[in-house]
Amino acid sequence: ARIGILGRMAAPLTLYAETGWVSPWVFHVMTALEEKRLPYQLELVPLPIPAETKARLRDRALIGKVPVLAHGELWLTESLAISEYLAETFPAPGYPRLFPADLGERARARQVMSYLRTDLMALREARPTSSVFGARAAEPLGDRAAIQAAELIGLAEHLLAPGRTTLFSDWSIADADLALALMRLVANGDPVPDAVRGYARAQWQRPSLRAFLDRATAPRAS
Repeated sequence: ARIGILGRMAAPLTLYAETGWVSPWVFHVMTALEEKRLPYQLELVPLPIPAETKARLRDRALIGKVPVLAHGELWLTESLAISEYLAETFPAPGYPRLFPADLGERARARQVMSYLRTDLMALREARPTSSVFGARAAEPLGDRAAIQAAELIGLAEHLLAPGRTTLFSDWSIADADLALALMRLVANGDPVPDAVRGYARAQWQRPSLRAFLDRATAPRAS
């Protein structure tokens, strides 16, 4: 069993991302890989995914979408499943943590990340990820999106201790997801309290996040 574990850890890692650099879930996985300081290759897939590529991804990873992490014979989709896999395959203390060591904080981190994936649909439509990295959204927030924005800000204010730039005592992958959600507002000039804005901007400078952000904001060839 030990040989199997070592062999799996030594297998090459490949992240299948999308050419537009707008996926919040690719952002999550790339941040996780960078935070773990793991070498990996990037394979870029155009959107919409061509039928042949989608069929190949579906054949290997069960679901034909990105992000996909290929690690040896294992191909995996769904950003949370991927970061959980990386956390357990490359554990602390040998590798930096992705999730808090404290069980309660770890559960809270998962709660926050699940909320960001299953809620805020009106806000995500009004302030898409493309508006974070490119041109601002043209329209003001509608009623439902404004309610969700207030809920998101309230969650951040509740969790952030005064003067702290991480959700918990140490950074976790939940910080990356929450920062991106908040940047939907910050980048579009929507009202955000100073402390929450400062938290999001501090996260935005973290090297593991910049690996994605620098590509997302790079000028596109005409």
